[in-house]
Amino acid sequence: MTDSWVRIAHRGASMIAPENTLAAFNKAIEIGVDAIELDLHGTVDGEVVVIHDSSLDRTTNLRGSVNQTTLETIKQADAGSWFNQQFAGEPVPTLAEVLECITDETMAVLEIKDSTISEAVVEKVREMNVLERIVIISFHISVLQTVRQLDPRIPTGYLIGSSNGNTHPIQLCQQASSLGSGLLNVNHHLITAEFAHEVCKRGISLWSWTVDDVDQMRKMLACGVQGITSNHPDRFSVV
Repeated sequence: MTDSWVRIAHRGASMIAPENTLAAFNKAIEIGVDAIELDLHGTVDGEVVVIHDSSLDRTTNLRGSVNQTTLETIKQADAGSWFNQQFAGEPVPTLAEVLECITDETMAVLEIKDSTISEAVVEKVREMNVLERIVIISFHISVLQTVRQLDPRIPTGYLIGSSNGNTHPIQLCQQASSLGSGLLNVNHHLITAEFAHEVCKRGISLWSWTVDDVDQMRKMLACGVQGITSNHPDRFSVV
């Protein structure tokens, strides 16, 4: 990692290329981020694909639930035209395809959206021998528990937003520790200098999401966060 904080591209360089596509991930890697963040869902035939929503509707030309659609059908979807015609025909990638494109200098931050696919994700990570280059994050406690049970070597992070209910830093640290997670990845609106201090002094890493404003990025770093997730990874260079 460069310097003292982790630069994370949210769904890839998602303001420059369509989110969660190889185009967006490759652009982020080209920019020089430390990590790319991606969202995972399972298909009806047990494959793991990279897409944010549980539905195909918003980011492809197909309709329907990801978990009720085969990989073969999803692979025919156009995941680029909605963003810009220059990306027409950009496919929905599989987890394996994204893991293949990350470099030795880049981490992949895998957000498991579908709590039923934890085992398939862990299996793919092992199969591709990328344990050293991934972190699994989730809002779902059950996902983090399952990953921990399947392979305690895999680092995990507990995602926190205002909808989680409990946002007290000490209790969040206790919960993360009980899950075997050394990382809290928190909505930046919840982070203050005091919050960050309470987390960091307990030996838990603190990342913030999703920060697109440069002044806000500087504020987060001043508070003591160790990682920033942004839709605008091109702005990290001026922080």
